[in-house]
Amino acid sequence: MSSPTTTRRPSRRLLALVGAGVVVVLAAVALFLSTRDGGQDTAAATPTTVPGDPVSSEPAPTNPPTPEPSGPTADATDLPPTLSAVGLSDQAAVGDGVTGRLVSVEAVQGSGNGVGNVDGPSLLVTVELTNGTDAPVSFDAVAAEAYTGADMVPATLLDDPQANPLRGTVDPGDSVTGSYVFYVPESDRGDVTIQVGYQAGAPYLVWRGAVS
Repeated sequence: MSSPTTTRRPSRRLLALVGAGVVVVLAAVALFLSTRDGGQDTAAATPTTVPGDPVSSEPAPTNPPTPEPSGPTADATDLPPTLSAVGLSDQAAVGDGVTGRLVSVEAVQGSGNGVGNVDGPSLLVTVELTNGTDAPVSFDAVAAEAYTGADMVPATLLDDPQANPLRGTVDPGDSVTGSYVFYVPESDRGDVTIQVGYQAGAPYLVWRGAVS
């Protein structure tokens, strides 16, 4: 009489090992798939440069060069030429027909008005300009200056009531007279220079000497 066959069930430990192996396999497959997809996305996001591509091969723009200034700009900063000085009682000539002379240089008490003006011992300089050209000349832009000493220290031009600057248009052969007040202490009057320019760009007429 034969005994019945006994069927052995798998142990719980074996089942646990098999289940763990399945989980590991599934995790590896999922990691592989995710890695492959990510690589494809990265490759798709990276543009491919094609040789001869007009966009990718175009050099980066650079700043355009600054254009050099053109035109007669040098004259804008050049000072008018200055003629050689003559004596305070002599006639000075520009060279184009306009001449000038100092009618008088008087010691006065200056009265300055406005910023930078002072009251004190001054010189009242009266200038006469003559139009020796063959056309009318405007003296509305006359510039008058005074200096003292060998170092040509500028004397302050005062806005004084005694002053009457040169102005007006003068016909050929006619003259016009104007006066200016400069603050010059008595101690600085041993060497005085007077300069007058009758228009922009014209040479300055220059007188120099001692004022008593």
